[in-house]
Amino acid sequence: MPASIGSMNLDHAGSRAALSDPSAFAGGHPLHGSPPALLVDADRDALRASSERFALELLAAGVPVEHHVLPGTSHAFLNRPGERAFSAGVRLIADWLARRR
Repeated sequence: MPASIGSMNLDHAGSRAALSDPSAFAGGHPLHGSPPALLVDADRDALRASSERFALELLAAGVPVEHHVLPGTSHAFLNRPGERAFSAGVRLIADWLARRR
């Protein structure tokens, strides 16, 4: 695992001990009864594989899930409002939320 991803995982989990707790991360444990999910991924993102796996786990658990990959995007495009992909991502999120009403 690249050092940057390992560091990011440690930061997310909070401690080295928590890294082995299945509930520290979105997948890898029972997901039945989870709420509907929207996953929006960047096309060129080293973390995309984990999101794709999570989407498959949600589907297997019978959870409604929408998974979108925005072509030509890179990690954290939703943090860059000046990019065209930002608007496309926000539109996906807003549309998904509107359908939940």
